[in-house]
Amino acid sequence: MVTLSGVKEMAGNELKICKFVLAHLGNLNLKHIGVIKEIATPIKQSSDLKIIKSEDDLSTVSTQDSWKKADIYLNRSGVSIKQIGGSFAFNRLQRANIVNLYQQLEFTDIENKLTLIAQDIKRFHQGLLNSRNVPWQNYLSELDFKELLKFLMLTGSPNQGISSHPAQYILEAPSSDINQNNISLYSFDEYFELYKSNLSIAIRRQWIGQNSNSEHKRALSLAKKVNNSPWVFNEVVGQPRSGWRDNFPKEERKTVYFLMIEKK
Repeated sequence: MVTLSGVKEMAGNELKICKFVLAHLGNLNLKHIGVIKEIATPIKQSSDLKIIKSEDDLSTVSTQDSWKKADIYLNRSGVSIKQIGGSFAFNRLQRANIVNLYQQLEFTDIENKLTLIAQDIKRFHQGLLNSRNVPWQNYLSELDFKELLKFLMLTGSPNQGISSHPAQYILEAPSSDINQNNISLYSFDEYFELYKSNLSIAIRRQWIGQNSNSEHKRALSLAKKVNNSPWVFNEVVGQPRSGWRDNFPKEERKTVYFLMIEKK
């Protein structure tokens, strides 16, 4: 995370979007909530809000914390900020979390749904899958996928549960040259209908024993969970960009898989 004019910059240029909204208070008119008169940010471990009055106050805004889904509040409505273009609707979805989410959302035939994913992960591991991006329709009905995505984007997270700061809307704008004609506020239903054909399930992997300390530790953590074991392989496939750890036994290296929900 770098700084911009003394303010912490958020991933995906969300800071620019917040600065634009702040600069146009009283003039920016958005669908669903009208003229924006107030911008606020969630306070961690509290249901309270901090009113944003200046660019310096934007340093309290973070889009990286999984404990909340509303990045900001506009006119007291929780809003998730997204950049127009390619992005990830959700990062690093592990099998253990999928099991819990499917149960929480009361999906039917859960074992069969998990088997469909496991088969493609195995095929990808064996080099038999043409692309790591798989249509979500291969794994879920539209109704189930929509419910899953809504929970992950607006309601909560697998590890944190239901957020104390859920989002009601999705605010989308480009990374540069933001103006009142290219910034839009969507309900989830509107967002899903607009982008459902651009969404896919991306199969990703990392390795126990890779040189990147953060990725190595994350892979170790995933592999320790029993419900993740079907997505953990003793055979090493692929090559980490960071290379391999010199002080880690080759025979203990493993390939660990997880999923991303990707928007093109």
